[in-house]
Amino acid sequence: MGGRILKIAKRITETAERITLNAHNGDITFNSAKSVKYSAKKDIVFGEYESKEPKLFKSLEFKINIKLVGGKTFVPLGIPLFKGKEENQIIKFEVEVLKSPIEGIKLEIFHNGKIIRSLDCKEEHAIGKHYFGWNGFDDNGIYDSTVFTTGKLRAKVTGTLGGKINERKTDEFSFEYKEVNWVDTIIDKNAKRIDITLRVNLKDGGEQGTEKECYELGKSRNAPIVKICPWDKIPKEAFSFYKKTPIKSTRTKTFEDLKQLTLDGINKYWSRHKGNIGEGVDIDGELYEVFVNAINEVNSEISLNDIPLIYNTNNPWSRSGNPGTSTLGDGNKMDELARLLPDGVVQRISYNVGYIQYSNWEDLDETHWLYKLEGWQYYNESDEQKEFKFTSAHEIGHEILQSFGGTIYSWQHKGSSYYLPQDTKPLGKESFKEEYINRDFMEETSGENYPFSGEIDLMKYYNNSPTRYDYNRVISSEKDVLSLLWLTKIELK
Repeated sequence: MGGRILKIAKRITETAERITLNAHNGDITFNSAKSVKYSAKKDIVFGEYESKEPKLFKSLEFKINIKLVGGKTFVPLGIPLFKGKEENQIIKFEVEVLKSPIEGIKLEIFHNGKIIRSLDCKEEHAIGKHYFGWNGFDDNGIYDSTVFTTGKLRAKVTGTLGGKINERKTDEFSFEYKEVNWVDTIIDKNAKRIDITLRVNLKDGGEQGTEKECYELGKSRNAPIVKICPWDKIPKEAFSFYKKTPIKSTRTKTFEDLKQLTLDGINKYWSRHKGNIGEGVDIDGELYEVFVNAINEVNSEISLNDIPLIYNTNNPWSRSGNPGTSTLGDGNKMDELARLLPDGVVQRISYNVGYIQYSNWEDLDETHWLYKLEGWQYYNESDEQKEFKFTSAHEIGHEILQSFGGTIYSWQHKGSSYYLPQDTKPLGKESFKEEYINRDFMEETSGENYPFSGEIDLMKYYNNSPTRYDYNRVISSEKDVLSLLWLTKIELK
């Protein structure tokens, strides 16, 4: 379009429902010897110039096609398998150019109809097949595993030649989690931050040792009624020694309290960032901070196996345990047997507080102070809270290890303990029982003392236990935290 419009008159009036003035390649000039007056019933709005995109016409000189090719599984950032095998970290597309070379290719990825990634290759592409890889990150450098497991994805390719285009779309496609469905992740490649959502299933295991377990004797015969309570078995010497009253009618922590302590413990010990000793994880020479957010999910289809939280006082020490019983399917018979055990037998996390009896006290020398108290110790609330957070993170970690490395790797605490019984391996020569009776499927490993500096591995057994002052050095190892990322592995439906 060329030329110009010139209007000359003493007065020009234009009336219409709407008047639009456009100058696509120049200026609009108003020139007045006095004033230019604008008036409106509502608003007068001055905005930025918006160019009209030139209309592109379909080309008959070339054709273009696109389809998904390559591996059907995908792991963000290519986190390797347990034994080091590399994983696919690229979603691959094959673009075929037909009839004539083209000047450029634009690849767009849609999620539920919205563009999330756009790749523009403004260079000549010859006739033939060309391959494009997508690492799963969007245009903002964000990878979100739920994008792949919810909704529909589709890729569109646009080829250009001489100002004309041709485009093709793939069929809609989607992914599902291949390994587990209780962990999601969001990775910010620019901020070098990884957020992991871990869905656990915590159940109320009730309370032991409180007034609820009191009972009466003598009702069925002509005898005085005697009330028997759990704290009656605690010797008077223990009360005199600790000068503490036993917990009786009201437990000091509700189930909701224990649930929150468990979630806090998982978040604390399974995260690696600059706020703790872990600082982060190394991925291809780059340090990523990892923040785990554990949430309680009662839907067993999308959570870890359920595990009860038990409040225990005025009783022998209640050992926590978690055989895992994951769906890894490594053929382990003990794993299958553990599935048959009801919750609370082995699979439980116990909060031991107040008067607690050491189970092996009779093995102590008769002159030992604890022997004289028949093994009874008093566990302070503040100390047990730290212990419970640590224990919760460790026990929940067993199912993570089992899902990633197998039952043996989990049950033997990464080789630091025996398989059955789960005794800590010694530093030196094994005893007859340890060598010939205890079962060991990781004979290449030996026992360890916990390090006096640096990280203390959350999932290992040590010959000397960390003191409560060392809990800030306890953390899940880099390999174990990366296993959470590997467990978000997806597979094309």
